[in-house]
Amino acid sequence: MKANILKSTFTKAALVALAVTGIATTPALAQNATYAPGDLLLFFQQFGGTQTVLYNLGAAWTYRDATSNIMNIVNLGGTLTGSVGSGGAGYSATWYNDMTASTVGGADVPLTYWGLAAVRSSSDSNAASVDGDPARTVYTSRSHTLTVPDGEAGSNPITIAGNTAMTTTSTGVVSMNNRMETVGTSLTLVEPNSTSNIDNQNPYLGDNPSAAFNGNIPGGVMGSFGNTSYGTIGGVAAEGALDLYRILATTTASGIVDPGTLRAGQYQGTFVIDQAGSVSYIAPIPEPATIGLFASTVLFGLARRRRTASA
Repeated sequence: MKANILKSTFTKAALVALAVTGIATTPALAQNATYAPGDLLLFFQQFGGTQTVLYNLGAAWTYRDATSNIMNIVNLGGTLTGSVGSGGAGYSATWYNDMTASTVGGADVPLTYWGLAAVRSSSDSNAASVDGDPARTVYTSRSHTLTVPDGEAGSNPITIAGNTAMTTTSTGVVSMNNRMETVGTSLTLVEPNSTSNIDNQNPYLGDNPSAAFNGNIPGGVMGSFGNTSYGTIGGVAAEGALDLYRILATTTASGIVDPGTLRAGQYQGTFVIDQAGSVSYIAPIPEPATIGLFASTVLFGLARRRRTASA
C-alpha cells in the first residue's frame, strides 16, 4: 500500500526537484554535490561495448511515495549518442533498435541494455530508518515484458535469498553507484568499462544478462532494446520499460514506510523511455484497500462539513 496516498499537497514533480537539488535528501559525501547515497541511478551499457552511462534520478524514496505519473524527467538522447570524450557514450542514433552478433551463434541479439539501482548503505544494521527506508534497502529493476494495464508490474518480482545475500547485494549496488559520488561531478556520468562497475555488477552469460549484484539476482536487473518497440505505456511510445522494485533487508527497524514482506520485491512503478531518450515514470495503480481508505476519508470529511454547516 502506498503510505502517502492521502498526501495530496505533495506532487512527485516537487519531490524529484527537491531530491535533485539536494534539499530532500542528505548531502553528498564527496565532490559530487548532486549525488547522495540512496539516490536512484539509471544506467546503460552495451553488449560487448566500451562505454557506460549513469544518470541520477533523485532520491529513491520519492518514487516509493509517488502517487502520480512524472513525464519527461530527463532526455538522455544527446548523452547516449554524443561523441566519446565530449560527454557522450558514442551509441548510434538508433541505439534503441540496434542488434549485434550472437556470441554463441544463431540470431542477432540486442545491443543496448539499461537498469535501475539504489541503496543508502550496505551496513547490516537495524537502526532507525532514514526517509522511511532501513539500512540495506535496495531499489532495482526488472524488464517490463508482460502485457498488463498501465501502473501494474509487467515482470516477475525480485526475491533475495537471505540476510547475507542482502548484504552482498547492497554492497554490489554501492560499488556501482559509488562511481557517481567519487568520480562524477554532475547528474550524469559517462565512463569506459575499464573504470565503470556497471559491467562488473551486471555481467552477461552468453548472450543474456547473468545474475546481478554479486550474483544475488538471477537473470539480472536489466532490460534490453531490440528491433521492436514496447508500444504505448502511460501515453508514451516506449522503446523500453523497467519495473522498479523495493527490497527490504529488515521489517522491524523503526520508522519504516510500508514494511511489506522481508526481502521480497515491492513494485514501485514503471520507468519508460522513448526513441528521443526521454525518460518518464508511470506510478502504480493504488491498491483497492488504499482507494477504499481514500474514499472513506473524503466521505467522512464531507459528512463532517455538512454536520458543521447545519449545527
